[in-house]
Amino acid sequence: MLVVGDVALDVLVTPAAEPVAGADVPARIRSRPGGAGANTAAWLAHLGREAGIAVTLVARIGADPAGRAAAVDLAAAGVTAHLTVDREAATCTVVALLGADDRTLLSDRGAAAGLAPEDLPDVACFDHLHVSGYVLLDGSSRAAGRAALIAARAAGLTTSVDPQAAPALAVPQRAADFLDDVQGVDLLLPNADELDALGGTAVVLERVGAVAVSAGAAGARWADPELRCAVAAQAVAVVDATGAGDAFDAGVLVAWLGGAPPAAALAAGCAAGAAAVGRLGARP
Repeated sequence: MLVVGDVALDVLVTPAAEPVAGADVPARIRSRPGGAGANTAAWLAHLGREAGIAVTLVARIGADPAGRAAAVDLAAAGVTAHLTVDREAATCTVVALLGADDRTLLSDRGAAAGLAPEDLPDVACFDHLHVSGYVLLDGSSRAAGRAALIAARAAGLTTSVDPQAAPALAVPQRAADFLDDVQGVDLLLPNADELDALGGTAVVLERVGAVAVSAGAAGARWADPELRCAVAAQAVAVVDATGAGDAFDAGVLVAWLGGAPPAAALAAGCAAGAAAVGRLGARP
């Protein structure tokens, strides 16, 4: 399986009090490996180990300690890392401000924004392609995501995409461009906000084969031209929601590609998402 997406350093910040401009606010600060593509790849390797699923991640990193650490972390997770080292830009960094009920992300895509078609391996060597929406929604890396999807269709691979950025899709032209990019994709994995930004289920199903929608504590639902179904989410104490959607993607994909029916695939995705939010950090 091939994943095309970002590798990042996640900096998780839990303030002890409401941040105030000009103040020095005590906080709990931890660093963890992250990046939507890398997180999904790590969860795919973790959940697919018994099924013998081999996972390769394509990404771009900086020539810096964060990039070197990312390569080590991916190897430890069982992911084959096909990483291009950018000598000019730093490794993608995301600062997550964690509140009691929400989180705010401050992102610098850095080297990840420079992902290019020439960074891709031979896509035809794989059986499934998963693309992170961050690649497609950034004009600097969009060509790489499009090239991967075009090559996958030509080679007969199954494909999946997670939009992953509802605010970006709120711009009508970007949503329209994204729908053009995912034309013919087998499975789209949006959250509820992303699906709404794309125009809803009926609009999306004019472009893709099926939709698996994650909705946090409300569970998940599936739609394709012949079937609608939904599953409930597991009750879990949320420690850190970072990476929950990436884990959901991996749970759904491992089950679905293994032949599970949609309801079982959704349940597997919800179980993986629940495991992700129950701990600090975005990886298994």
